[in-house]
Amino acid sequence: MRDMLKELIVARNKKIYKDNDFKTILSVLKGINIENKINWDEGAGEEWAFINNQSMSIMLNSKIGICFVRGEISDDYFDILNEGNCVHVSNYDLKEWYMDLEQLQKNIPEIIWHSSGDSIDTNGFSLDELYFATV
Repeated sequence: MRDMLKELIVARNKKIYKDNDFKTILSVLKGINIENKINWDEGAGEEWAFINNQSMSIMLNSKIGICFVRGEISDDYFDILNEGNCVHVSNYDLKEWYMDLEQLQKNIPEIIWHSSGDSIDTNGFSLDELYFATV
């Protein structure tokens, strides 16, 4: 199991997005490859966005500089994402993460865990589940 809180703390210490920083990063990432698509509903208040094409996907938080990279990405992407914490993963649905929710609330106030009760096991969850718990 991997400690999600550890990755989030590193990310928060590196980057907290201000003003239009996040929108700018998404725009620049999209421009790297003509096949890149953005999946983010800002109007609905989604806190996670995805940039993807056939060979890669990047899951980014809109509040702090954390991103989860699935697949291979070029240095062009890393040059843009270097202010944050890029974590390589093999899949978004693999239950390989754990996290102490009290410590999340204490250390990363920007990310709110909305799921209640036992709907998501914090001792073994996937990035897909993290998305739904914190979107």
